[in-house]
Amino acid sequence: MLRFPAKKRTRPTVHLTALIDIVFLLLIFFLLASSFVEQAGVAIIVPEIESEGSGLLPDIIVKIDQHGDILIDETNVNQRQLTTILKLRIKALAKDTVVIQADRRVQYDTVVEVIDAAKLAGAKNLLLVTTRKQ
Repeated sequence: MLRFPAKKRTRPTVHLTALIDIVFLLLIFFLLASSFVEQAGVAIIVPEIESEGSGLLPDIIVKIDQHGDILIDETNVNQRQLTTILKLRIKALAKDTVVIQADRRVQYDTVVEVIDAAKLAGAKNLLLVTTRKQ
């Protein structure tokens, strides 16, 4: 009988160098493709509370900085314009919730005037932004 020489079986090998190169290329691609959005604007220190809030912010945000300046969409508005602008924003966005981000160093009457203007504009829900105490 004729005997054939035994074949050496080769095991499949994984080339780790190529795999590592692909992983690094994917990592670099996702780092470059992702965008990191940083909100620019006025630095506001909000008051601290102990209870936990929802963390969701609607589209209409009114900011009051430490000097009492009122901003909507990073645009300075005065007290007379505030009610009119809020009416237009509430109607355009069909949202009845207004978020007020007031610096804790601002005078109390300025915050009350903004709350009153939001109510006159038709806001049904008012949210005051705070941070949780550590």
